[in-house]
Amino acid sequence: MRRRPPEFAEVEPRVNIRISTGIRIRDDRAGVKAARAARTIESDLEASWRAKAGQGARDAVLALEDARERARALELSYKPIEDVVRESIEDIHRRLTAIEVGNRRHDPVTVAAAVGGVPLPTIKLSGLVDELEIVRKAALAKYSRGQLRKWRSGKKRAVEVLIRVIGDKAIERISRDDALLYVDHWAERVVDGEVLAGTANRNLTHITGALSAVARRHRLPLDAVFKGLRLEGAKSRPRPPFSPWWIVNRLLAPGALDTMNAEERAVVLIMINTGARPSEIINLREARIVLNSSIPHIQLRPDDRVLKTEQSYRDIPLVGIALDAMRQFPDGFPRYRDNGDNLSRAVNKYFEEHKLRETAEHVLYSLRHSFKDRLREAEAPDELTDELMGHDTHKPKYGDGHGLHLKLRFLEKIALAPGMDVPRPIVLVRVRA
Repeated sequence: MRRRPPEFAEVEPRVNIRISTGIRIRDDRAGVKAARAARTIESDLEASWRAKAGQGARDAVLALEDARERARALELSYKPIEDVVRESIEDIHRRLTAIEVGNRRHDPVTVAAAVGGVPLPTIKLSGLVDELEIVRKAALAKYSRGQLRKWRSGKKRAVEVLIRVIGDKAIERISRDDALLYVDHWAERVVDGEVLAGTANRNLTHITGALSAVARRHRLPLDAVFKGLRLEGAKSRPRPPFSPWWIVNRLLAPGALDTMNAEERAVVLIMINTGARPSEIINLREARIVLNSSIPHIQLRPDDRVLKTEQSYRDIPLVGIALDAMRQFPDGFPRYRDNGDNLSRAVNKYFEEHKLRETAEHVLYSLRHSFKDRLREAEAPDELTDELMGHDTHKPKYGDGHGLHLKLRFLEKIALAPGMDVPRPIVLVRVRA
């Protein structure tokens, strides 16, 4: 027997629910099978309740949107009835006059739209991400499947933690005390060394952004209970760049990458001499890989996905090992397409297992930072460096940017290759007095 949780009273009329496991005692003396079946039944019950509760919220949202449309058709603005009664006599009279036309007063839906009789929807935390996805549908339509999965997962984790801390509340019932409990939860995890303060603040940002967007879309009167709540000391850890010496003498040493998957190895080699993001490389399509040109290059475009910034839309010449690697994959990288997280995990694991990390902080992305450092050392103009990196400088862009010929000149200066003679990095050692 399972007692109905109070939060599902609206969608489950039964108080005590009895469902047989269908397993006879003589066939399960220890009760193992019955316990397993009971857990399955309980899980299915809760899933059913949550689905029904969520559908109720969605129906309420749709009813409210319909009421707003009907009110607009009557040249009225929709307001909840408690706001309507506070309007001036003239405004209330205008609403009543609008429903006296024709047969409008005989249509309960139209009357409710005119006088604010449709209640505001009750959206619970468990339905917040789904509701946010509907609110953001125009922007998300441009996302690839992998980008959408990543967008959902971060917000879903943040909401799941909030539900564990304060329960599955309706979003308009979340109080300042609830928000402080959530912050305290993350603060404890930071103190215990489980997460960084930046991770905690990212979760807070997910929650505040979702609540704000959904409340704004549905005109819900939410208090800004999370306003000003941040954990101090949230400094991002910059990824250190691989030194040119390490790249040449370790990553490009004979046999160093031989047992790496071919696509992974190609991405590493292309990153070394282009500085492109791993996600940009693995999502290249055949049409964007221009090998039969006086200057072979890759074209980074938002093909079936969203680029990180507007400045990410750019062309990068291919030289040396990057060109050789790209020639091996003229059609792109099908194994890792739209799956950058898996690529990074696989490469970082390989670096770790084969002792190819310059320090414990060095990761695949460190190759991108190395590329930028080498551009600086070659005295490349800042604008050219930003353009090659695809960085958002928050400055107005004039003209079409730097051409392939100028980019090629600097990339040839900084390109790395196996066997090159590059100076070993200087390691400073503190000497005790």
